[in-house]
Amino acid sequence: MRILVFRPKSAAERTAARLAVLGHEAVLAPATRIVPLDTPRPEGSFAAIVVGSANSFVIAADDAIRDVPVIAVGERTAEVARARGFTDVESADGDRIAMAALARRRFPAGGRALVLQGRDHKADTMALLADAGLTPVSWIVYAAAPVESLTSEAVEALRMERIGAVLHYSRRSAEVALALVDRDGLGRPFFAARQVCLSLDVAEPLRRAGARHIVVATAPREEALFAALDEA
Repeated sequence: MRILVFRPKSAAERTAARLAVLGHEAVLAPATRIVPLDTPRPEGSFAAIVVGSANSFVIAADDAIRDVPVIAVGERTAEVARARGFTDVESADGDRIAMAALARRRFPAGGRALVLQGRDHKADTMALLADAGLTPVSWIVYAAAPVESLTSEAVEALRMERIGAVLHYSRRSAEVALALVDRDGLGRPFFAARQVCLSLDVAEPLRRAGARHIVVATAPREEALFAALDEA
């Protein structure tokens, strides 16, 4: 199957390699690009670092925080944290709710938590961590900036109606994808394909736009997304 992948370029390339092993052909269509933000790190000491996306590691790990325990949203984010030099990393293997649950178990005494976030982050993350007993402190370290146009490969594949499914990994990229296909007048072939989404939250903009062929992964992990793709 030919599959349109809406992810930032480096992540999309990893997904394309995994899809090729499964016998699929990926057409890359980055909807956003990850831009580091030069925002100063909040002052003070921290009991934990909480990271909801591997994109947060566009920053460098300095010595002052490298030994602070890290709670990562999933294993991919955990792997990147370790590669950046963090020494105590645990994966929640889920979403921000699972992250908060792990924080409650890991830090029963509470403490300040440095929360690495993108500019367009989920509004309830800080409240979830506060409910888990931590004192969350936000550090906005990157932005997911929208691209100006679809790749030429994506445009051609859609115009020729060669796309069988579309993979969506974030609500932000799904929203940008809708704007891009609308601008190029490619809504009909886009919506004719199965929209395979990482979560119900990711699927919501597509539902509101009128997409009828939506499949949602049973868990917010790429393995579950691929299983949903097989179902589609």
